[in-house]
Amino acid sequence: MSEPTDLRPLPPAGGHYRHAVRRGNLVFTSGQLGWDDERRFPDGIEAQTRQALENLRRALALEGATLEDLVTVNVYLADLEMFPRYNEVYREVIPVDPPARTSVGAQLAPGCLIEITGVAVVGS
Repeated sequence: MSEPTDLRPLPPAGGHYRHAVRRGNLVFTSGQLGWDDERRFPDGIEAQTRQALENLRRALALEGATLEDLVTVNVYLADLEMFPRYNEVYREVIPVDPPARTSVGAQLAPGCLIEITGVAVVGS
C-alpha cells in the first residue's frame, strides 16, 4: 500500500458523528468523501478517489488502524460509469491483499463523486 501522504488529523466532523469508532479490535469509519480539509471537491473521479482513500487512512489512524488493517469497504459512486476509473486508483493505493469490497451507485452531495466507509481489525 502507498505511504501516508498527510499526517494531519482530519478536521472535526461536520455533524453529530465521529470519523472513526473503535470497539475492541474493530474500527468502523464514517463515510469519507473525496474532499479536502476545506470541504472542496477536486475535479474528477480519480482525484476524489485518491482524496477519499487518504481521508479514510486518516480516519483509521485516529483509532490506531491503517489501510492494511481493512477487512471490508463500502464504496458509493455518484455514477457507476466511473467504476473503471475509480477502480484503477483504488488498485494503485491498495495494490495487494485488498479488503472485501462492495461498490454501488448512490445519490451523493452536490459535487461529490465518491464516498468510502470501512471496517478494520487491529491487534489480531
